Formats: sequence, C-alpha cells, structure tokens
Amino acid sequence: MKTFGRFWIYSLICISLIGCSLMPDELKTAEKLIEAAPDSAFHILKQLSPEKYKSASNRALYGLLMIRTLDKKYLPLKPDSLLDFSINYYEKHPDGDRLASCYFYKGRSYKYDFKYEKAMDLYLKALDEAQKENNYILLGRIYFDFGDVYIGQRDYSSAREKYKISYNYFRQTKFQTLAFYSLLNIGRTYYVAKDYKNAQLFFRKIAVLTKDSIQQGDLYQEMGLNFYDYKKTDSALVYLRKAIHYPYVTNNRAIRYYFMARLFFDLNQNDSALIYASNSFNYNPDIRTQRECYRIMTNCEFINKHLDKVTLYMNKYVMLGDSIRKIDGQTKGRYIETMHSNTQEVVKTKNTLKYLFVFLLLVIIASVLIYTLKQHRNRTEKRMIEENHFRQKVSIRNEVLLKLRETLFQKITERKSEQSLEQKNATSDERELLIKKMYEELLHLNDLDLFFREMDSVLNNLVTKLRKRYKGLTSKELIWCCLHLLDISNRDILIILDYKVGSLDKMKTRLTRKTNLQTASELDELLNSVLVKD
Repeated sequence: MKTFGRFWIYSLICISLIGCSLMPDELKTAEKLIEAAPDSAFHILKQLSPEKYKSASNRALYGLLMIRTLDKKYLPLKPDSLLDFSINYYEKHPDGDRLASCYFYKGRSYKYDFKYEKAMDLYLKALDEAQKENNYILLGRIYFDFGDVYIGQRDYSSAREKYKISYNYFRQTKFQTLAFYSLLNIGRTYYVAKDYKNAQLFFRKIAVLTKDSIQQGDLYQEMGLNFYDYKKTDSALVYLRKAIHYPYVTNNRAIRYYFMARLFFDLNQNDSALIYASNSFNYNPDIRTQRECYRIMTNCEFINKHLDKVTLYMNKYVMLGDSIRKIDGQTKGRYIETMHSNTQEVVKTKNTLKYLFVFLLLVIIASVLIYTLKQHRNRTEKRMIEENHFRQKVSIRNEVLLKLRETLFQKITERKSEQSLEQKNATSDERELLIKKMYEELLHLNDLDLFFREMDSVLNNLVTKLRKRYKGLTSKELIWCCLHLLDISNRDILIILDYKVGSLDKMKTRLTRKTNLQTASELDELLNSVLVKD
C-alpha cells in the first residue's frame, strides 16, 4: 500500500515537471527577445500561427507576445481577436502578471484610438492585477498611460502626478529609456499648463539624461513647443529646426512639421507654412494634428485666393472637429478612476460587513441587547457611506460640468475671435446669423435628435429625465434647459431660439407652470437637482 502511494506521488511530480516545460521553445525565445530585440521576436512570431497550437495556454501566450511585440515596434495592435482570446483564457486561468499585461495592451489599443473611457477601465483592471505581482515595468507603463489619458483630457496636474509615479517605477529597473520619457512628459505637463519657465528649467535639467539621437530629437521638440507657446518665436524656430533632422518614432515628425507650419504662418511666410502643413500628412499625424494642419492650409489658400482648396480644406477641418468633440466629450479619466476606487472601497466594506454580521450572530446568542446596538451602528455606518458616496458623485458631476462649461466657453471664445473681422463688417442680422451658425456647429443644434443625445451624454440624461418627469415640454424649452446649464449667455440664447426678451420670459413662465413651480427663479434649482440625481 505504501509503494502504491509513493507511485502516485512520483507520477504527480513528473506531470507537474512536464507541464512546466510544455511551452514551445520558439515562444520562450520570443518572450525573452521582445524588450531587447523586438525585430527578432517579431520575425519568430510571424513564422508561427496560433492555430498550430493545440494548447489553449500556448495560443493565449502567442496572442499576448504578438501584441507586446507590435507595440514595441510601434505597429497597430491588431488583430483584436488575438488579445481577446488571451484575456478570456487568463481570466479563467490566472498566470502571474499575464492577465495584467493583456488588460494593459487592450487598454493601450483603445488609447491609440482616443477611446479614453474604455482605455481607463482596462488600465484600472491591469493596475489591480499588476499590484499583486510587483512588476515595476508593467506598473510604470500603466501609470505612464494614465498620464497620457489625463494630458489628452487636459487634466495636467493629474497627468504630472501619474508620470512621476511612472518614473519612480522605471528608475528601479534597467529600462532607463522609459524613465527618461516619463521625465520628458512631466516637463510637457508644465508648458501645456502655461508654466513655461518651469518647463524650460525642467527640460534643461534632464538634457544630460538623453542616451541617443531619438531622445535628443524628442527633447528638442518639446523645448521648441514650449518656446512656441511662450511666444518666443526665434527660440522655437531654432529648436524645431534641430528636431526635424533627428530620427523619430510614431507621429513625432508630423508634430514637428505641423509646428513649423504654425511658426511660418505666424511669421507671414505662407508658402513655407503650406509646405510644412502638407508634408505633415506624410508622417501619420494624429487627428488633432490633422485638424490643425487643415486649418493652416485653409488660411494659406484663402490668402492665396485658391477658393476651391479653401472649401476642400475647410470641410475636412469641420469633419475632424466633429470627431474631436466626441473624443473630448468622453467621461474624464479622473472621474472613472474615482468611481473605480469607490467601487473597490464598497467591495471592501461589504466584505467587512459580512465578517461583522457573523460576529453579530455570535453576540446575539449571548445578548439580544448587544445585537440590537450593533445592528443600529451598522445601519448608521451604511447610511453615512451612502451619503458620502452621493456627495462624491455630486461633486464629481459638478466638476465635470464645470470643465465642460470651460471647454465650451473656450471654443466659443476662439470661434468668436476667428469671426471677429467678419462680424465687424456685418450687419446686425448677419452677426446674429453668424452666432447662430457657430452654435449649430459646436452643439449640433441643427440636428435636435443628435443635440439631445449629446446633452444626455454630458448632462447625466437630463433631457430624458425631464421628458419622463414633465410631459408636454417643447423642444425649445428643453434646449433652453440645456443651454442654461451650459452657462450660455442670455443674449446668445435669444439668438439661438429666435426669441425676443419678452418671448423668453413668457417661455420661462410656461415652463414654470409645467414643472409645478411657483416662480421662474426656482427653475435653476430644479435643473441642478435633476442633473445630479440618477
């Protein structure tokens, strides 16, 4: 009997050892080469096919390694099906930090497509998993991408905080190039926040850390952009000219060409500006760079009186503007991160309450009085948690609305500035028509279904809730509610709704009656109440 038992023990040990060596040699080799020699890893993986592996674990690993290699080579993270299979496998069979890596690269694919909400959800999942493994490289990359999302959403202080955390992780590894780019992006957060002097001091400080010509070119690029925003045109031109002759990755050369175009346009050298803006499209510019290049090209061709090209470039500029508005309208990363943290806290609280409930059951046996007191305390704590949670949601939603108002105000100001000359020479009716057209472009007021859907998206389903709660509200009444919450001026609202002052007052009076209020002054409180409640 003892011999039989030993036989099964030895058999299990052998099976375990065999299982450890089941990973094919080519996958082992590719995994080791990804960071140091991604071209070699890519060559190995391209010779393989995931279908050749009967083992689901090997197919999952192949998908993860291929996506990692594509990212290392700055290639599109496609096809999605490879990584989706890997995610499904590792969710069912957790394997070290591979699930965290899958979440991370899936999130990065969304970030490249400017789908920040989906990217943040996956980065937070990756962070939850990666923190269990102490993988400093992966943790650094996650926080680095957090910073990218925040800087894309113009939350510069949060971006700087994430880049600093990223740098602290990277500096504990041998990948000092990654640490350098964390520092470079910290510098960027200063100048995009208009702190130009600190940005320049920071860039000079990290200049000694550049290790190759790519890093040097990227540093010159950021220094040039800082000088440009600082209105120091000569210095900006010097550094951007230097940067153009350095090697680049991803779309950096497109950015350099675009800013050279801006510089030359500011210097009234329109032919040079047009050449650089056009050439930017040869280097895979992102959507924001494309839009700004079309703006410069439109202005240059207008000066050159090539009206057919003006129309062509202006149409492309407007179409890209619609796409950018959708990107900017996404939920802010800070809100998503806060909600994720709150969810984690709720889970912890629920677990705590479970243990507490067991303890209370034991106490009940000894004393009904103690049980009653404990139950009362639990109800109080739960109510406080719910109240705090609601206050946090209200605060976050108010912050999101404030940023939305600021962004819209900035766009309106920019558009009015662009129209200033045209408005100056226009009649009163023409000026009103220009203002109305501007709001139709910014808010899609010429397509009410789209306008109301967008208002639902950014104002917590305000339109849907008003329609459900108060039957018979007209489109103009709903439009006024949205514009009022967006802080649009009364003068512009009158133009948008084709109202006179008296007509607007009558509309507010009708709206007051429909919403069962006593006076029109109560409308503001009502709308804010509907806005914050689910």
